[in-house]
Amino acid sequence: MKEKILTLPTPFGDNLEIYKNTWGKSGEPLSIVSGLQGDHLNGLFLNSHLTQFLDSIVQGSDPQYTLTGQIQTFPIVNVNAFQSGTRLWPLDGMDMDLAFPGNREGETAEAIASAILQHTKDSFWGIILTSAPPHYEDAPHIQTYKPYNREKKMCRDLKIETVRRQKYSPTQKLNLFYHWQEQEISSVMVSAGSPRTINLQQCQILFQGILNFMEAEGILKDHRNKKPENKIKTRIYYPNEEVLVRTSAPGIFLKEVKVGTCLKKGQKIGEVRDIYSGKILEELTASEDGLLITLRQYPIVYEKEPIAIILSGKDGWQKIGRTFQSIVKR
Repeated sequence: MKEKILTLPTPFGDNLEIYKNTWGKSGEPLSIVSGLQGDHLNGLFLNSHLTQFLDSIVQGSDPQYTLTGQIQTFPIVNVNAFQSGTRLWPLDGMDMDLAFPGNREGETAEAIASAILQHTKDSFWGIILTSAPPHYEDAPHIQTYKPYNREKKMCRDLKIETVRRQKYSPTQKLNLFYHWQEQEISSVMVSAGSPRTINLQQCQILFQGILNFMEAEGILKDHRNKKPENKIKTRIYYPNEEVLVRTSAPGIFLKEVKVGTCLKKGQKIGEVRDIYSGKILEELTASEDGLLITLRQYPIVYEKEPIAIILSGKDGWQKIGRTFQSIVKR
């Protein structure tokens, strides 16, 4: 059911409205939020796909599943940024994920943040759908600050191989995720893709992950006689296991690998060419074996600019392509 949770006036006559979708009335609630940044389209598409899927179950047109729990989704939080095709709030450059806990009587972004927090405060679980920073692409993975206890179980239930423990940041106290943690809501962030793009294959991985989680926690019941799946080992990577690859020359970066590739030490990632002469200025290679979790997409680079993040843990890093093969299609 679509429900309006906030209405705010605008200078142009039309109201700004924030909505959520809800299904089920019993059980411990799961909240799924996307659209904190206006250019994170994978999360928006995934939430719309999830809405279609859950509607079909509730309406009885998909008898393979039964909804046994309670779910609410918030497809678009930063409405104005989506409308203008920008990452940040267009009027003042506000990042909506730096507006929490918000203020019901405050400015527009603060009022929206307050409404989101108010409507998710009773959740037992929370999932935030996100993407890589501007100019980069992420392979599908989970992010968390506390990969312990219930959060660790969430990661396992999602059956997404790669988990990154996030570094502490002074600004994290302004994030929705931080306030969920403070309210003891078991929560993770799930990232995939690039800003301003929709990658259907990556969205399918995250969609299947959410279905895996809902089935594991008894929110959703699957009546199909499925074949036993290969057990997926979830690997948690800590900040000291991340290797940052930087340029040493400015120019045009031409990548030669795809994000999610398992790299061998010395394997070529790409090269930097001079903008005017076309001469190769630098070849960028992997300094260690590992999983290419983040890769630069925008080709113009400056000196010492990051172009890749490699997860280099010694204890069995795995090819994320295996996750693609494990997708169970409805």
